[in-house]
Amino acid sequence: MEDNNKQTAVIYNRTSTTEQSPGIDRALIYARCSTDETKQDVEVQLIELRNYCKTKGWAYDELSDYGSGYKGIPDNLRKALTLIREGHYQILIVHSLSRFSRQHPKTTEKLLNFVTDRCRFISMQENLDSSNEMLWYSFKGFLIYMNNLYSKNLSEKTKLGMENARRKGKQIGRPTGSKDRKTRSKKGYYIRTKEKLPFI
Repeated sequence: MEDNNKQTAVIYNRTSTTEQSPGIDRALIYARCSTDETKQDVEVQLIELRNYCKTKGWAYDELSDYGSGYKGIPDNLRKALTLIREGHYQILIVHSLSRFSRQHPKTTEKLLNFVTDRCRFISMQENLDSSNEMLWYSFKGFLIYMNNLYSKNLSEKTKLGMENARRKGKQIGRPTGSKDRKTRSKKGYYIRTKEKLPFI
C-alpha cells in the first residue's frame, strides 16, 4: 500500500522464496531516503535488503520513509518501533545506520537500545549485528558518533549555502503570503520543540 502523498511507502507480507529459518518468525525491513522519490528511491535499499533476507531464509515485511532522519522520528520508523514493541518481529534490518537515525548520539543510542532489548538489529552496510555482542558493543558507539558528525557537517554546509544565496539576493525561507505559521528564528530557520521518544 502506498501513501497518496508519496511521502511514505508501506509494503506488508513480503515472504522470501526460500524456506523460513527455524526459530525466526519474521524480519522487518526498514528503508529511508532523505528526499522524495523524484530525487531518491528507497527501492535501491529495499532490493539489497530483500536479497539479504532471502539468502538467510527469512520471511519479511517492509516499511519505508521519505524524509529527514535528523529532525525527528519518521512516521514509519515510529510504526516499526510500535510493531517491535508488540512483539511482531524478531529482527529489524536496515541498509545502514544512517537510514535508521541521524539524530543526536544519545537519541540514536536510546532508539537502538529500545530495539535491541526486544529483537535483533542488523545494519548491512556496517556489517553490524546485535547478535554478535563483542562487535556490537565495541563499534556501536563509534558508528553512532560518526553518523551524527556527518549529519552536523551536512547541516552546516546547508546553512552556509543558504547564507551565500541570501547575500546574492535570492529568496530564502517562506515566500510572502505563505500559509506556513511554524515558529521560526529571525533567520527563518524552523524552531523545533524537543521531541519525546516513543515508548522510551
